[in-house]
Amino acid sequence: MGMGIQVLYLAIKIPQYLTITMISNIVSHLVSLMFAALGLFKSPPDPDDMSSSTANYILILDGASPSLLPVPVHVITAAIKNKVPVVPYDDFVGRYGGPDEPVCTVCFECIDGCDLIREIVNCKHVFHRECLDKWVDVGQVNCPLCRSMLLPPKKLLSAAGSGVPETALSDVAPVM
Repeated sequence: MGMGIQVLYLAIKIPQYLTITMISNIVSHLVSLMFAALGLFKSPPDPDDMSSSTANYILILDGASPSLLPVPVHVITAAIKNKVPVVPYDDFVGRYGGPDEPVCTVCFECIDGCDLIREIVNCKHVFHRECLDKWVDVGQVNCPLCRSMLLPPKKLLSAAGSGVPETALSDVAPVM
C-alpha cells in the first residue's frame, strides 16, 4: 500500500463584516503605498522624533570657550537662505572657473549659464538655488556633496543672536 502526502485543510468561517474590514484596510494600505511611491504622499512625522529636545537644534562648538551652543535649526536654515548669496552661474564661473557642463547633484540636471545658484563660500560646490533651498528646508545645513557647513559657524552664531562677539568665534566648529 502506497504512502501519499496527506493534506489537512482547515476552514475558518469569518464573519462578513470582518472580511469587509480586512479587505478595505488592505486596499487602503495599497493605495497609500502607491501614493508614497509616486511621491504624492508624505507620511506624518514620527512623534518620538518630535519629542526629542535635540532633534530641532544643532550644537555649535564655540572655540573661545569650550561650550556647546544649541542653535535652533529654523534659525540656521533662515540664516543660510538670507546670507548665502544667489548669483547667476555665469557670474560664478567668471570669478572661480568651473566645468563646461556642470550637473546639480541634487536634481541631476545640467546647470545653464543663466540659472541662479547659491554661492557656497566654504566649498564652492554648485547647486540650483531651488534644489539647495529644498535641501535646507528639510533641516540640512551641510553641503550635499562634501558635508561642509553651508555657512561658516561664526556667521551661524551671529545669526542666532548668541551674544558671543564675532572676534571670539575664530575657531568655531560644528558638532553634529
